[in-house]
Amino acid sequence: MKKFAAVGRKIIVFLLPLICGMVGLVGQSGESFLDALYQCVGMYLMNYGDTPPNLWVEIARWTAPLITASWVVMAIGVLRRVLGNWLRYFREDSVAVYGTGTAKSVLLQQLGRRGVDGGKELVPAHRYILVDTETENFAFYREHRRELAGRPVYLQCRSLSAQSNTEALLRFFCPEENAARLFWRQRGMYELSRRQGHHLQIVFLGFDKLGEELLLRGLHNNLFSPDQSIAYHIFGASDRFAAVHRGIAQIEDPVVFHQEPWYTQLPLLEEADLLLVLEQTGQAKLLEELLLATTRQEIDVFSGDALADSPLAKHPRLRLFAWEQAALDLKVVLDDLLLARAKAINLRYSHLYAGVAETAENREAEWAKLDAFTRESNISAADYHLVRLDMLAAMGLPASAEKLPPETMELLAELEHIRWCRYHYLNNWTFGQPEDGRRKDPARRVHRDLIPYRDLTEADREKDRENIRILLSVEGSPL
Repeated sequence: MKKFAAVGRKIIVFLLPLICGMVGLVGQSGESFLDALYQCVGMYLMNYGDTPPNLWVEIARWTAPLITASWVVMAIGVLRRVLGNWLRYFREDSVAVYGTGTAKSVLLQQLGRRGVDGGKELVPAHRYILVDTETENFAFYREHRRELAGRPVYLQCRSLSAQSNTEALLRFFCPEENAARLFWRQRGMYELSRRQGHHLQIVFLGFDKLGEELLLRGLHNNLFSPDQSIAYHIFGASDRFAAVHRGIAQIEDPVVFHQEPWYTQLPLLEEADLLLVLEQTGQAKLLEELLLATTRQEIDVFSGDALADSPLAKHPRLRLFAWEQAALDLKVVLDDLLLARAKAINLRYSHLYAGVAETAENREAEWAKLDAFTRESNISAADYHLVRLDMLAAMGLPASAEKLPPETMELLAELEHIRWCRYHYLNNWTFGQPEDGRRKDPARRVHRDLIPYRDLTEADREKDRENIRILLSVEGSPL
């Protein structure tokens, strides 16, 4: 509707000199309609040499050439932009960005010559990023779904999870989830956990969308030992989250949702291995109180622009994480390596268990066959693989299944099984025996393998070892 209104306004402005001229020549001077029309059209080309008989014609004579000049300039600009977009499309891996505000400009700056400012129209590109409001993003995608078929589209979405998406080439990305992934990755959690004997206490002050994603990503990826105990203490509004994510209770790492205010648990805040202060109303005041009430030397703060401009930004005891800026890192938004690894993992499974040839075409075809839950399961496995590689590097071991000591292979296989169980628990699956004798019942969300690694059959434990071999083998895959 807005698009048609804008076009309508432009047409009215363009026709205004014509209307004025016709009123002056036909209505006041008595010229015939066709003669008046011919003279008015000539005005747009500065082809009216007679003395204007009245004010209406005078207005038309001056405004028509100006309208013509403005349209010529606009046409040149449009032609230049169109040609530029096509040159980018043919010469490089172009990415078109749609939206408003800071996010769009930040992404285009990172893309450089690869970036295409989509504006309001669909332009040719290899990939598309939509960073407008969710309503505008989905409206644009629905309007151009046919033209976008076969092109990867990255759609910013906070209200729906990736599992709500049923289309293989459409990928939801959430800034809070991206920031959470990046934070745990940069924080060096394995080294911290190893120093503490894999027993950690992590405290959250504040629990909004960012806090939810930090907890979920932490439970997914902060997995280092079968006997670990990484406790997450949440101070903030969490009743709805706890009720919806009831599967968290099945995970060995405890999650404690505190109802009491944080200042009644100062010893916990003092002794915690990590204290995360999330962006919230009155964050600066909260930090000032924390600095006064505790002596801990490091507080992780998820900051926005307001805090970055305050004197607290340079406090030696505060470690700021500019999460909104981090979430717009192009490598995080697109995350080509993560997605490529997930697709390679799936293709390797298809090759081993269904004889599918490992080609680039089959990689995409096999990925398109998956439902959203299974796609995200593969992405979860690929995401955790970075943790596995960090662990092997810290142990001084090569990322090669053939060169791993048997005890390390067994450790990695058990951790992979725990990760797989956690993925299901966080989606509210439980242990159960399907009535038809199958391994799982997706409708009831029960799976017979949601049991400790030690209770698996030797054949099932060997599948977990095979998973590790697959994951390590795809790391250097040319696909």
